[in-house]
Amino acid sequence: MKAVRTVVIRLLVGVAFLAVSCGGAGDGNEPGVCDDDAVDGDATGESDYDTGDYPAYSYRIVGVEVEEGNTYRLANRLFPGFTGDLWPSAWGADDRLYVANGDGFGFGLVWSDIVVSIVDGYPPYLEGTTPPLAFGGFVAGVWGPESWMVNRKPTGMTCVDGDLYLFFQNLKTAWSDNPFGDAPHASISVSRDGGYSWEYDPTEPMFTDHIFTTGFFLDYGKCNEHAFDDYVYVYGLDYNWRFSPGFSQTKLYLARVPKDRILDRSAWEFFAGTDADGRPTWSADIDDKVPVLVDDTEYRGGYSGICQGSVVYIPRLNRYLYSTRAVYEWIFWESPKPWGPWTRVSVIEWTGEWTETYHPGYPAIIPSKFMDADGRGGWIISSLPQSWLGGAFYNMAMRRFWLEVEEQPEE
Repeated sequence: MKAVRTVVIRLLVGVAFLAVSCGGAGDGNEPGVCDDDAVDGDATGESDYDTGDYPAYSYRIVGVEVEEGNTYRLANRLFPGFTGDLWPSAWGADDRLYVANGDGFGFGLVWSDIVVSIVDGYPPYLEGTTPPLAFGGFVAGVWGPESWMVNRKPTGMTCVDGDLYLFFQNLKTAWSDNPFGDAPHASISVSRDGGYSWEYDPTEPMFTDHIFTTGFFLDYGKCNEHAFDDYVYVYGLDYNWRFSPGFSQTKLYLARVPKDRILDRSAWEFFAGTDADGRPTWSADIDDKVPVLVDDTEYRGGYSGICQGSVVYIPRLNRYLYSTRAVYEWIFWESPKPWGPWTRVSVIEWTGEWTETYHPGYPAIIPSKFMDADGRGGWIISSLPQSWLGGAFYNMAMRRFWLEVEEQPEE
């Protein structure tokens, strides 16, 4: 077996890269301006997410409503318009939310293509911190002869047995031949000390050749407490994290890996369809994978609608919700099982001019920690680039959403 060299970066005590930030609530506060009274009184608030046990029946989701624009922003104190985007998240065993951003400062003082941070509290009272060395090459790697033409981008996070895992990709940069248009490599790093240091294999990526190079973990709640077996489930995309010139992203794939072997690529299996009884089949050969969801719809402007997003399990409903987007639309799918069948339940479109109170965003991330207790609503995280609205929402921006649910359960 090829020798593996692991990068381990340890926290250097006293390094003054740390900055703490709190966001203004949806009451007109500017991003990055702290309401000290509110934070002091509420930043330690607990999630409403219900962690009880529920019977085998489920309640089908039939619709989704969202606020027309972001109403709460958690931003860097000094550089609010350059905090970052993407924001995959994991609810840690310590009840903190761990998040990762691309191209920004996070809540610290160092700009990087990838930054990992810690968020405490519950909207609209949040506080964000970035560990001193949780950015760039300390967290993730780049590969290939043209590594100078790719950036590291976070696409998924999860918590398993107290450890944090980050799925990251190498995405072509603005200086490449296909700006932000394809992701040739991807891998996973792990933190065993609450996000302060990270380990990954710098010698080779776990995924390459544009296959399964965008990955996001199925969110089973606080440190995967609602997982129904001993596997971790990961949704994946080929080629790019969304559409790109000449390419439509239409297929969503699914993999699983034993929870104690996440970094062992040989332990991964890929959804290969269902048998005659409707049970999922799995293959260790990535070439055998088949999509769990295909969406050939051309949304407004001719864009496809499968994209890096999030899949969250809602225990109160015993259903799965996938949030994705095109350009002008957010698309929501629901399912009784991780592998489907998936049903599109809502397409929410933004037409006309985008303003500070009326705009979509990217991606559309639903952290289980920010779900309501009844499982029928919560908060979505999305961003807009600096080029839109003066960078006002190039940060951990959020809005409320609500689910319409059938009152009669499915057996």
